[in-house]
Amino acid sequence: MIHLKLLAVFFCFCFSLSNVYATDIDNGDGSFTTIPGDTDLGNGVITGTCTAGESSAMMVGTDKIQFGGCYNTFAISTTINNILIQEGISVDKIHYRWKYINGCFNTSDSVGNYIDWCNTNIADRVNQETGEILDTEWADQFDILTVTVEITDSGGNIIETRVYSYETWYDWLNENPHSASEEWDQETGSLWQVEEDFIQLYDHINGVGSIYTPDSLGNATFRVTGQDGAMWDGYYGPIVSGGEMWFTYRSNPCAQTAMYDPSCDGYAEAYATYEYDNNCSASATYDQGCPGYWAAHYDQQCSMNALYDSGCPGYAAAYYDQQCGIDALYDSGCPGYAEAYYDQQCSIDALYDSGCPGYETAYYNQQCTISPLYDSGCPGYETAYYNQQCTISPLYDSGCPGYAAALLVQQCAISTLYSTECPGYEKAYMDYQCGLDSTYDSSCPGYAEAYLLQQCDLNTLYDIRCAGYSDAYLDQQCLQNPQYDTQCNGYIEPVTESPTTSPVVVGTGTGDSVVDNIIAAPIVIPIPIEIVQPAPVEVAPVTAATVTVIPTIQLEIATGAPAETTEQLEIAIEQEIAAEFSVEVDVEVVEEVVEEIVEEIVEEIVEVVEEVVEEVVEEVVEEVVEEVVEEVVEEVVEEVVEEVVEEVVEEVVEEVVEEIKPIVKKKVVKKLTKAEKQKAKVKKMKEIIKNKLAKLATVMGEAQSLSDQKALQAQISALINFVPGFSAYGQRAIPGVDFYTSGGIYKDKKVPENQRGLLNGLASQILHEKMVDEQYKDMN
Repeated sequence: MIHLKLLAVFFCFCFSLSNVYATDIDNGDGSFTTIPGDTDLGNGVITGTCTAGESSAMMVGTDKIQFGGCYNTFAISTTINNILIQEGISVDKIHYRWKYINGCFNTSDSVGNYIDWCNTNIADRVNQETGEILDTEWADQFDILTVTVEITDSGGNIIETRVYSYETWYDWLNENPHSASEEWDQETGSLWQVEEDFIQLYDHINGVGSIYTPDSLGNATFRVTGQDGAMWDGYYGPIVSGGEMWFTYRSNPCAQTAMYDPSCDGYAEAYATYEYDNNCSASATYDQGCPGYWAAHYDQQCSMNALYDSGCPGYAAAYYDQQCGIDALYDSGCPGYAEAYYDQQCSIDALYDSGCPGYETAYYNQQCTISPLYDSGCPGYETAYYNQQCTISPLYDSGCPGYAAALLVQQCAISTLYSTECPGYEKAYMDYQCGLDSTYDSSCPGYAEAYLLQQCDLNTLYDIRCAGYSDAYLDQQCLQNPQYDTQCNGYIEPVTESPTTSPVVVGTGTGDSVVDNIIAAPIVIPIPIEIVQPAPVEVAPVTAATVTVIPTIQLEIATGAPAETTEQLEIAIEQEIAAEFSVEVDVEVVEEVVEEIVEEIVEEIVEVVEEVVEEVVEEVVEEVVEEVVEEVVEEVVEEVVEEVVEEVVEEVVEEVVEEIKPIVKKKVVKKLTKAEKQKAKVKKMKEIIKNKLAKLATVMGEAQSLSDQKALQAQISALINFVPGFSAYGQRAIPGVDFYTSGGIYKDKKVPENQRGLLNGLASQILHEKMVDEQYKDMN
């Protein structure tokens, strides 16, 4: 089988009809039907594109067209007004009829080999009950047959189209039970199906469609498309035979009246004229063109409304009624004048009368306008009430003008301590703090007694007036040196040794008897350093002027060895120096040497004291007022330590020099020159004391506890005690109670202003105010 590209080809076939109108059939309803003439398809045209080996459609005689394996179209057309040449008629229907056979179900395999002819083995290929193809392999090999009918108007526009697609059958000899055809024709051994139908252009009974005259119609065209689905060579496909066409017509009703149907020429104009005349007949007022229009119109308007014109009957009465109807206030004689007048006044002002609608609301609004305080529901009542209460008392609310000043006056009247702005605040605050604690300020009544008791409670050694001072002092000295007193635990009676015996174990000393005696001697000068923490401070408004934190530092220097021991050491030192060097000692040189040594020792002590003070003070500062007090304390401590040390150094140097002078003059043999004597003395004493102090300073820096630091301080004191002539000064003390009196010892000093003490507006100031409020609540 050869597969081709199928193209639709148009061709015409013409019907030849009889024009013998005398034989037309009268249908009895005013219409006539023409009689079909002889069939002649010779004017038709076959078109299509066929490849070699395919059979194209062909004419059989003058009334049949037969289709082969090529897809072809046969077309035939005729002009309607060439057939219907009578004038004054309209066409109701166009009738047509043809016969066809479409039932040879040939089949071929995929390469074009012929398999079955028509109905051979048809039961294996088609279900004869339903027409369904049993083997889908042959589904696309049914024959194709389609007939299309088109009717056009004189302008060539298609006004009607019908398409007839026929089901394929498989037998030329038997009726197709699946066909919609109702008529069959047995001819030349074949069974033809007959298609007869019509196209109705206008239904006069129902008034449906359009009225066409023969000259308003164009052509009637029939197109037949067919193909042998199996594409067998030869003509085994569909066959169409005998085409016929005829008409049903009648006398054109539009000629009698254009209003017969909207499709009639002139229908719109005829209809408009008809309606216009009818309306004018019904009423002369329908249109100004109607006869008698103006007179009828005037009467009509007057009857409808006497006010139409002043000449209308009853115009004056109607006008009066009209004005009264518009407004009862038009005239006092109008019905409802009194009520209208009352309503008018009420509408102008609801306060016109207590019976006016809305009187209560208007009266209420009037009173609220006069004063929003008239009622709590008045607009602006809350604001007016608030302003009224603020006027009565600014203390009504914190938002009232003058609230802050009034509140300050009120609270100050209740308690002078409410704010620093209260008159007499400073005195009241001082009295309050003094009442809580007499040690709050040196001006408090009983300050001296309370302060002494406070310090004695903290440290019995604070002052000789403290209860138990003697016992505590003895315990302290015994702890540092059991040889201090015979009452000390661990006291050992001194053993008199020969002058040649050294107190240092043989093999452990330096080889220098003077140095070994200094290192091994049990004499101790304690320098207790007491850091007295201030009593709990009541929080008060803090300013740079009121912050004064001066930690009390008690620095006592005393000897811990008996006088005879010191004297013995001094004699021993002098003898050793005289024996070893045999130099002459100049008093001025000794003074310079002692002063230099003492300065170095004091520097070491100051460093240690400052470190201890800083550690203790830092803890106190962090607990009390971390940010505000720290800088002030550092500056004050620095000044206090500097001043104390300065005074101590001056006194120490003076005492040492005074004590060394007579000893040197009496005991030392003046053999060496002044330069040699100075060099030897300085070298020995510096070497011994500085080395020892350096070691102790290192150890003290690593000490972890206060007790360890105290023990190391005792050793440092012992080295200081071995300065010749220092024993006399060791009996002196600087008692704290005499030093820290309320007499203002720093009048010539200026404490730098601490900017961090200015807390106005900061979180600490807010906290302070809350604490003052709490104090006030507690007092009440």
